[in-house]
Amino acid sequence: MADFHFRKSSSVAQQGKRAADLQAQLDALQYENNKLKTINQVLMQRVEMGWGNHSDAYRSFQNAALLAEKVKQGTLKLRQTMHKLDQANTALARARLESDDARQQLGDTMESVADAIALFDRQRRLVLANARFYEFWKNTDARIEAGVTSLDDITSLAVAHRIFDPAINSIETVEHSAGLLNDRIFQLTNGHWLRMSERRTADEGLVVVYSDITQLKESDIAHQQHTLAENNRALQSIVDNLSQGVALVNAEQQIECWNDRFLEIVGLDAHDVKPGTGFRALVKDTEVHNDGAGLPSMTAGARPTVIEHEKQLCNATVLEIKSHFIAAGGYVNTYTDITERSRNAEALRDSERRIRSITNALPALVSYINSDRRYEFTNKAFEDWFDRLHTEIEGEYLWDVFGLEEYQRHQSYIEQAMQGQVVSFEVEQQLPNNKRPIFHKTYVPHYDAEERVIGFFALEQDVSERRRTAEALKHAYQHMEQRVYERTKELTALNQQLHVEIAERAQVEENLLDAKREAEQANISKTRFMAAASHDLLQPLNAARLFATALLDHDLPANIEQLGRSLSRSLHDVEWLLGTLVDISKLEAGVVEPISDTFVIDDLLSNLANEFNQQAASTGLQFKYVPCSGLVYSDSQLLARILRNFLSNAIRYTDHGTLLLGCRRRADSVEIQVWDTGVGVAASQLQEIFQEFRRVGTRRKGKDSGLGLGLAIVDKLSRVLGHQVTVSSWPGKGSVFGVRVPYGNQASNQQQISEQINAPQQDPLPGRRILVIDNDEAICVGMETVLSGWGCQVISVRTLRELIENPNALQPAPDLVIADYHLDDGDTGLQAVDLINQRMPHKIPMLIITANYTNELRQQVKDLGYRLLNKPVKPLKLRSAMVHFLS
Repeated sequence: MADFHFRKSSSVAQQGKRAADLQAQLDALQYENNKLKTINQVLMQRVEMGWGNHSDAYRSFQNAALLAEKVKQGTLKLRQTMHKLDQANTALARARLESDDARQQLGDTMESVADAIALFDRQRRLVLANARFYEFWKNTDARIEAGVTSLDDITSLAVAHRIFDPAINSIETVEHSAGLLNDRIFQLTNGHWLRMSERRTADEGLVVVYSDITQLKESDIAHQQHTLAENNRALQSIVDNLSQGVALVNAEQQIECWNDRFLEIVGLDAHDVKPGTGFRALVKDTEVHNDGAGLPSMTAGARPTVIEHEKQLCNATVLEIKSHFIAAGGYVNTYTDITERSRNAEALRDSERRIRSITNALPALVSYINSDRRYEFTNKAFEDWFDRLHTEIEGEYLWDVFGLEEYQRHQSYIEQAMQGQVVSFEVEQQLPNNKRPIFHKTYVPHYDAEERVIGFFALEQDVSERRRTAEALKHAYQHMEQRVYERTKELTALNQQLHVEIAERAQVEENLLDAKREAEQANISKTRFMAAASHDLLQPLNAARLFATALLDHDLPANIEQLGRSLSRSLHDVEWLLGTLVDISKLEAGVVEPISDTFVIDDLLSNLANEFNQQAASTGLQFKYVPCSGLVYSDSQLLARILRNFLSNAIRYTDHGTLLLGCRRRADSVEIQVWDTGVGVAASQLQEIFQEFRRVGTRRKGKDSGLGLGLAIVDKLSRVLGHQVTVSSWPGKGSVFGVRVPYGNQASNQQQISEQINAPQQDPLPGRRILVIDNDEAICVGMETVLSGWGCQVISVRTLRELIENPNALQPAPDLVIADYHLDDGDTGLQAVDLINQRMPHKIPMLIITANYTNELRQQVKDLGYRLLNKPVKPLKLRSAMVHFLS
């Protein structure tokens, strides 16, 4: 509409100019015509007055005629011009009328728009504005006049009359669209928000539209505040669920956000902490921050992105405190409990110190190089030869330590070692410190659990003096004929000295080889232990024991039965080895904690008697057991482990005769003793047998002599339990091993003792319905085979889902449930037990089988009233437990 108005105004102006030009032409023609008329009149008068008497009268008449013709033509042109002038005046009047109509329509249109609109000409003077524009000025004395007030004047007046205040205004410039000169959003002093849009017209004029967007702006601000609040709630929820303590401190050193873990670690009360509280004043008296750790300075200047501290508290807890700086100011403190990690790191450092102290005592150079040809370990002798600390060598490549030329000379030997070969050679080596010793080197490959070479050990001995002596001796022999007389005594003495030195160096080499063999044996022992402790190895071993037992329950040919018994003995040996290694590792790590209780000692000893009676019989030994009804206070499982080691050693070192298991009552304890008629131990060696990897005596009757860990475990377990171990032995006659266990509470267990004495002795297994829950199919099949051989009705399931969906699992109700603790998808046997108890009208006896050796799980199962058996499960022990539950 504004463009239409300005186009109309331009047309009217052009028509007015044209009419003015025509009027000027008309005035000129009228003047010329009047002039010609006057001349014509004068000429006519002269003719009438006598010009005809003169000779030039005709010529004057002729001129008058020509002049009259010109007057006629001028008059015609004058009339045409007057006609055009009338047409122009008519068009001008019509254009003025249309312009007035257009201006009226433009004004009506501007008034109908809800926004304030103002039109400016090319000089940016106000031409037209609607009433909403003038409402901005209704409470002011500002004079806004069309054709006078400019756009700059309006801005100045708005500031002067406090309609718009630049000091408090926040102007947002919006991205220009097509045709827009400027598009801005600003706030008036009355709180309203305006959007001012400027658009250029065709004649270089300007249209300015002021839109009130207060509601839209308030809605947008409210939405932003809501989004910010939601984000704050989500952030607080995330922080609350972190295992770390978290505290957000702003640039003014005031706490703004924290979680409960922060309060717990620092030791603050939730009522004392509020947003805006000064952080330093809040935590200055706490143990965590009493030394200023985790309270970084907020002064300007270069500083790291993260500052870390470690703090050990009075309760031995080790915290890692990290301060993460925020770009906008302030920082975030995180508090992490790294106690376990710190203990493990300290244990590793202790282990490294022990190994380093041993290798540093050796005169030879000892080092270890990984598969990347980097040094991971060097001893003191290596440092001395290369004049570098081990911290400067470890992590370096071989060629950086040796030099490229020396590395290339050694490369073929290195490649042989990395291919699994033991390499020995002598080489004269140029060291970086200009020394040129002659080394006798041995490279021994190092294998991982999958028999892959992951590095090699390097043993290097300086034989420079020996080689030089040998060279000197060779030279002396070449000239011996000339100097035999005068040098005989000298050469003889030198030869003797050389032989002594060679013998000494041979002994040193032998000691080094022994140390290497012991290191390799220790590494193999560690590897076996780590493999044996895994759940994946215990699962198939457990299944194998079940299948072997089920096989022996059938009537088999003699040769097949012998094979089955050999298989069972082999599995028993593997089980014993696994149990031994697991026990020794747990005891060394200090994670074994006894759970003591009062129990009838006969419950434990009778089970052991049943277990070892058959083992003794299979080796031709007689086994005797003297029952005891006394009560003792101890951890039954750890005590059973001690007695099993006594009995296993007695069978291993006894060729013929008798084994006796019984008790002797002492004043303050019951001494449980194991007697044998074996090889015996000399009195001077009685203390050695309790050391690790010490075996006294020879291998007996083809029996495995073990690893020498059984009595070492006994010694460690007795210390954990606080029980005294006794031993007496007579070489060639036998030995007696005992452990003294304190008495239990007689009154609280009188009824239990009576019930056990009067319990009927009969086989309760035939006909009983047994439910087996295990995620290993081989275990389920083995259980079904063994239990069916004992006369039980067996049904097995592998998952909780199958337990729920199988209608035969709980109908009819089972007499006993045997469940593996670790099932698929993170489920456990205890969850299966809870599910069964919810569906049964009465509580059903439960046996939980697991490879988890933790005391926490054992105590949890005991508190629930169930029985726990560790893998691999011995069939006799399983049967004994089932008989105990079902009797």
